[in-house]
Parts: sequence; C-alpha cells; structure tokens
Amino acid sequence: MASRPDTLHPAGGNDRSPLAPGTATAARGKCGQDWRRRVLERPGMTTAPISRLNPLYLALWFPCLSTDRLRREKQINTERALVATRRAGSGVFLAAVDALAAREGLSPGMTLASARAIHPDLRAEPLDPIADAALVQRLADWCDRYSPLVAVAGSDRLVIEATGCTHLFGGEKAMLEDVRDRLRRTGLSVRAALAASPAAAIALALHGPQDCVVSKRRGLSTALADLPVSALALAEGAMDRDALSGMHRVGLHYLGDLYQLPRAALATRFGPVVVSALDRLLGQASHPIAPRRPATPYRLRLAFADPIGLRSDIDAALTQLLSDLSVQLQAKAMGCRRLTLTACRADGTVQEITIGTSRPVRAVPPLMRLLAEKLESLDPGFGIDCLILTAPIVEPFEHDQIDSGALTEDSGTEDTVADDRLASVCDRLINRLGAENLFRLASVDSRLPDTAQGPRPAVSSRRDPAGGWPRTVGRPTRLLGQPIPLVPLHAPRPGDPLVRFRLQGREHRVRIAQGPERIAPDWWRRDAAWAAGARDYWQVEDEAGQRFWIYRDGTAGSHAGSGAESGKADTPRSHWFLHGLW
Repeated sequence: MASRPDTLHPAGGNDRSPLAPGTATAARGKCGQDWRRRVLERPGMTTAPISRLNPLYLALWFPCLSTDRLRREKQINTERALVATRRAGSGVFLAAVDALAAREGLSPGMTLASARAIHPDLRAEPLDPIADAALVQRLADWCDRYSPLVAVAGSDRLVIEATGCTHLFGGEKAMLEDVRDRLRRTGLSVRAALAASPAAAIALALHGPQDCVVSKRRGLSTALADLPVSALALAEGAMDRDALSGMHRVGLHYLGDLYQLPRAALATRFGPVVVSALDRLLGQASHPIAPRRPATPYRLRLAFADPIGLRSDIDAALTQLLSDLSVQLQAKAMGCRRLTLTACRADGTVQEITIGTSRPVRAVPPLMRLLAEKLESLDPGFGIDCLILTAPIVEPFEHDQIDSGALTEDSGTEDTVADDRLASVCDRLINRLGAENLFRLASVDSRLPDTAQGPRPAVSSRRDPAGGWPRTVGRPTRLLGQPIPLVPLHAPRPGDPLVRFRLQGREHRVRIAQGPERIAPDWWRRDAAWAAGARDYWQVEDEAGQRFWIYRDGTAGSHAGSGAESGKADTPRSHWFLHGLW
C-alpha cells in the first residue's frame, strides 16, 4: 500500500548507490517539499520559527576520489597502490594518490619516475577530471535523500544543510554515521563532520578528528582551536600565502592562537580577509551555501511499503500524484509547463522521465497521456521504492472566454476545441521530437528582411496580438539564407534594374521590373551581412515567368557596371545579388 505524498519517512531500506551509472538525478531528501515547515508541524513536536533552529551543516570530503573511482571502474586490486597522473610538458607527475601510496611516502606533485623508484609495483592511471566531476554530481544527487539542499563545495567536497533533518535519522551522530557507512560500502574513502557553520564543517572534515560533531555554535571555538591556520583558506575560498607565512613567522600556527588577538591588529597586520575567514569559521558571519539547484515548491513524493513493478501499480501511483499536484496548482491559479517523474529503484539506481507542454496545463488526463508515452521506457527492475513528481516550470493558468451558448455544451466553442486539439497535438510532438524541433514563425519588429521573423514556441501561452504581421508589399515567399551573387551581362545606369544577368550558369532576360525599394541597415548595429550599406531591391520577372527578388548593394555606386561584359566573361566581383524567390 502506498503512503500519502509528501510524508516523512525514517531512514532505512536499500542503499541507493551514488556510483550507479544510471544515477542522473536522485530523489530529494527525507524532508521533501517545504521540508523545514513540515518537520516542525509534525504531531507531538513543538512548533518554532525557523530562525530558532540551530543551523547544522554536514561536510563530506573524499580525499581519494580520483583513485577510488579508477579502482572501482577498472577493478584494480585493493592491495596494490594506485595513483592518478597528469602530463605537464615533457614530464608525468602524480595528481592524486590513494591511501596505500600515501603510506609509501608518495604525494601529489612527484614525478612518476621518482614514485616508481620508491614503489616499483605502483599502478598508474591517467587523471580524468571530467569523470571525477561527474561522480561528484552523482554523489550530490544521492545526498538528496538526507536534505534537499546540497552544495558542491569543491572538486572533492560536498556540504549538506541538515537543519531540521537530523532527527529523521536518529540524531546528529546517527545521521553522520549513516552517510559515512553507506558511502564506504560503495568503495569511497570519506571523512565527514557536522558543525553549526558550513566553513567549520569543511575545516573539521579536512583537518579535524574523524566524525566530529559540533551542533552548537558556542562549541566551535573549542573544536577549531587545534586546527592549523591554513584552514582559514577553506572559509574564504582563497588566502594570501604571504599572510599565512607571516602568521607562521610570528608563531601563530593554530586557529586558537588567533582568538586572543585583537581583530583590528589582525586586520592591520595580515589583512581583513583573515578576520572575515575567522568569523565565518566561528559562525559569527554569514556564510550561506549555494545549492546546485533550487527546491521547487511543486514537488510530491510517494513512498511504498514494498517495491512495485507492475504497470498498473505505477499508473495508479502516478494518477494519485497528478491529482494532488493538480489540487496544488489550482489553489495557486497556476499550470505546469514541465513535469519530471523520478523513480527510485530497489537496486539503488534512479530513472527519470520529463515531459513538456506548449501551454500551462493542470488537468490530470492530458498530463497522464503524455507521461504514459514515456513510461514504456521506464524499467522497474527489481521494483520501485519511491516515485517523485516535480513541476520545475509553472506559469499562470489562462482561462478561455466562451460564449453563453457553450455553457450547456460539453465541448465548448469551436475555437476553444480547435485550440485544445492543436495544443494536444503539439504537446505530443514536442515530447517525441524535442521542443527545439517544433516551432512557429512570428513577426519581429525589424525593417531588415533577414530579421523580420523569428522562431517562437509552437503554441504560445499568450495569444499574439491581432495584426502582428506587417502588411509589407513585395516580399518573396522564399527568402534565401545566403544571397547568391549575380553576373550582370550589361552595364546598367545607376537607378536602373538589370536587364540581362547570369545565375548559376543560366542566362535570364528581364521582362518586367518593379522598384527600387531602398532598405538601409540599423546604424547602431554592426552586421557583417550589411557591411556594404544600403541596398536597392527590385522585383523582376524573366521571359519564362520566373520572379526574382534581387538587390544592388551600396558598394556599387558609380562603378556598378565596371565589371559588366558583353555576354561572355564573368565579372571579377558582382554587386548584384539574388535574395528571394516567388
């Protein structure tokens, strides 16, 4: 039996491996949508403002991220030392080392030759920063099960805002141990720390004792006192090396040595950055994290007591989620333009399908039809533990005005039915072909023929104003993307059209000509296509009845016929071009 959406569930169940290749986007944390408010409103709990909650941040540091990934992907023996290398100039240097190599005395920056001299049985693999960054993103997605606010704080660090979430996992220490144990079971080396400020959590994870927990701000000064002054760089992002070396020269080796010194003296001697970093570490200055994606207010989560795999069960759960989402959207007078369904499988992988609509929709049947087309690609595997429905893009819902005679009919007016059918067809085409492959052309306020129209969504959520297309006379039905040079076969006088010209090897004799129409470019814009200046356009028709839209550019001037010929030789440079056809 499925539980109600947006309910909180305790930790447990199957591990969702962050290293699974299909883990593109994981389910958000146990707290779900508007998690802080609902945590405080649970029965039996005292309701308090969010500002009274003690801020808590869980930092995760992966010291051997590159080598752990390589060992897992290439199935390297765990008893053999492994390093990741990078090439710089003509030399090969160590970029990352695992714990076994570090115990042998190897460190990043050494040459590979020196490392092999120390440890001949060393396994070396090239560094892949792109694969490492992708793994960090998958780890961040996996951490959504603990909190919806997860930030990537570096190439090998994550910060989770755990405010109001720790009690769901049995407390601060239990939550930290749960994260650590699950990650270690996947083969990752990780150090974790939980503190009242994000900078302190990162510093304790890198330099403090293992599994350090400082849940109160007043305990930060004691916990950070034995950390080296280099931890200041973790709070500020960058620290002047001269300032750090200056502190070492005067005997300031630990953060505790800075506590008793006047702040004004510290700022004068080593710069204001040192004081700012110290305040952030101690939680005395604001240091917000930057979650990789904002939490949408329209997010529903449906967890199951037992994994489901039948299509009928998935359809029933999805219908329930869509119904609840429709109620929320109706209360806010909104409609969704994009929906994302995330399926968390029992084997730890996550699958995701996304649909889009051409205009705001909140009715269940059309959304269900669009999702049903993509549910065929959803593989439940050993079962689905949880379904998450998210509406990342919503817009105000627009109501159609109908006449009074349509109130007694089920289908409404003919225009409304036609619009609904067109929107339904466009929605299906968009989800099959992609939104970028289905569009319509709309007029653009521009005098230049090249930019007088542009692509727009196939069905706009706001109707175009009447008379949007200008009634311009003399525009061809087909406009060429790149004008084709013409070869004049005579020397026309300035202001006269061509009478004979050659186009792609064929000679044309003009029977009727209308023009000229002078079109000048925008003087405030620099367009390479209009670098020659104003153009004189002509509508001409040859003896065969074919119509052309040709022009002479501004570089012709009095030399328009300088390259003309008597009928045999081409001009070295043509100033006449073909721009459109009828």
